Amino acid sequence: MLAAVYLLMVGLSALDWSEGFWKFSQWRWRAPIFLLSISEDGRHAVNWIYQRQILEQGAINIILGVGMTFVILTAGIDLSVGSLLALCNVLFVVTAKALAGGEGPGVAGFAAATVVCLLGGVFCGWVNGAITVWGRVQSFIVTLGMFLAARGLAYVVSGKEPQRLVCAGAIRTLLPIGLAIGSVAAAYVVLGFTRLGRYMYAVGGNLEASRLSGVPVNRVRILAFAISGLCCALAGIVFWARLSTGTYLAGESLELYAIAAVVIGGTSLVGGEGSVVGTLIGALIMAVLYKGLNTVGVDEMTQRIIVGAVIVTAALYDSMRHRSAKG
Repeated sequence: MLAAVYLLMVGLSALDWSEGFWKFSQWRWRAPIFLLSISEDGRHAVNWIYQRQILEQGAINIILGVGMTFVILTAGIDLSVGSLLALCNVLFVVTAKALAGGEGPGVAGFAAATVVCLLGGVFCGWVNGAITVWGRVQSFIVTLGMFLAARGLAYVVSGKEPQRLVCAGAIRTLLPIGLAIGSVAAAYVVLGFTRLGRYMYAVGGNLEASRLSGVPVNRVRILAFAISGLCCALAGIVFWARLSTGTYLAGESLELYAIAAVVIGGTSLVGGEGSVVGTLIGALIMAVLYKGLNTVGVDEMTQRIIVGAVIVTAALYDSMRHRSAKG
């Protein structure tokens, strides 16, 4: 599906409809700018800038999607990831600036800010999981509360205004892509080759059977939310790397895109089935869609309609697949 979407965007970018989409007679063919660039001497080359930007722009959604995969595999949902990203982003920048002493934070300052950011994300994720499991409250309600609380806390911690902390050089590109790839690789190993991964699938597949089999169900479910919180912290750092800013406005609506990436990637919303590789593909499909539609000049509202249709189609396919499996 990713290849099909990519080829579709290449094809669309080969059409020039600057005079208007519905004026078919005005359409003109051109080099597919989504894939190729034209040098001053008229030669064509692969547009590596666009390909890199797809990874950069999709990095945050990939990382959030990795954490969301753990939660959904255990038959939960986490609506707080966008707000937790904002809180962790603000914690990172504010801590780094506080340790800078009027100068650059330095390696030690950034290391300390990273630790604070990661601990904040893991703690908030643990709170989500603990209330869900021990309080026996639906994860939808618990994470909705965290969605509101974390955004408000980010507003307070940031001093009610964006905090600027310059991120220069290759870090702008290498950090987002590196953390995205590292998150997927780590999750792939955990889910595919460890006991914890088997427990995640078992708990989502049949909670009561897992409990009777000796699986520490409560700990596994709480850990899934803690991992999601950790991924929010990493995504918060990536947001800073891309925009050099810590702001309570970061991550707005990203919880919906993270869930969409997981669903498009084939992870079942009822739990127990899916993979982080599928989530990676789902996130890349969304990144390719947005980059391609931007390239050909499709307005934002039309983009939302198209992406929304893709999400609903993926969810419908998932539902039909499960009904067919049950006979």
